[in-house]
Amino acid sequence: MDATTKHILVPVDYSDKSVYGLQMAANLLKTNGGKVTVINVLKGVNPIWSDFFSNEERVLLLGKLKKHLRNFTDQYIDSTMFEVNCIIEKGKLCDTILSKVTDLNISLIIMGTSTVDNIKKWIIGTNALRVVSEAKCPVVTLKQSPKVKFINRIILPLDITKESREKVNAAVQLAKENNAGIYMVSAYTLNDDSVLHKLENHQKQVVGFIEEHGVKVYAELLKVSDRRNGVLNYIKEKEGDIILITTHQQLEIVESFLGSFAKTIIQKSDIPVMSMVPKIKHHVVFKLPAS
Repeated sequence: MDATTKHILVPVDYSDKSVYGLQMAANLLKTNGGKVTVINVLKGVNPIWSDFFSNEERVLLLGKLKKHLRNFTDQYIDSTMFEVNCIIEKGKLCDTILSKVTDLNISLIIMGTSTVDNIKKWIIGTNALRVVSEAKCPVVTLKQSPKVKFINRIILPLDITKESREKVNAAVQLAKENNAGIYMVSAYTLNDDSVLHKLENHQKQVVGFIEEHGVKVYAELLKVSDRRNGVLNYIKEKEGDIILITTHQQLEIVESFLGSFAKTIIQKSDIPVMSMVPKIKHHVVFKLPAS
């Protein structure tokens, strides 16, 4: 995400979680520059689209809605310093957000997410989950106000599958933009020397790649009883500021990956989570159990 072309999309519904997304966007803009589009999606059944209103009245109402969105946004992002666009769209939430990625050449989506524990809203709700799973650009989700204004420590979990080049490149680029360090962790559960050997070799390759780009990297192997909790504990121990994960859609990489590891990290992480769907299918070296 080059600073000269970075275009952030922030969906807003005026809830507290919307504020989290705007705050995160503001922090990234202050550090790296770029522009932001704030979008509020009205459902097709909204009364404003009914025949009750004339075209002139509808235009007037949309103008008021857009002004309200601008006033809300201006509380968190200084539009005098950055290019800030506010748009009102009609349609299905996920479809509209995903289509704007292509239409507006979006390089990053930032979504504040719900902390509801209801089993029907497992993780972050079906809307945000679909965006995370299908977006053609990285998606940052966060369930609380960002704790820091600057990213200093990037958490990068690796398993024994060949990580997508996009994920490691994104970590390197993010580290360069923020003068941050990368904290790479491989958590494993198997008592198998071959697993440990593969992890060590894989880490060495990735460490070498990152160091070649002038970024500080710290690598650690962790034997844990549960990979998900192991990574979450590592985040707290290292006081990470953001974690990068890959939300694989290909079942041949890790069966139910999004349903096990990625889901848990997105739901339980106290820091922002940047999720990426690989653009290229990668060869499986070895599969870790979901836990």
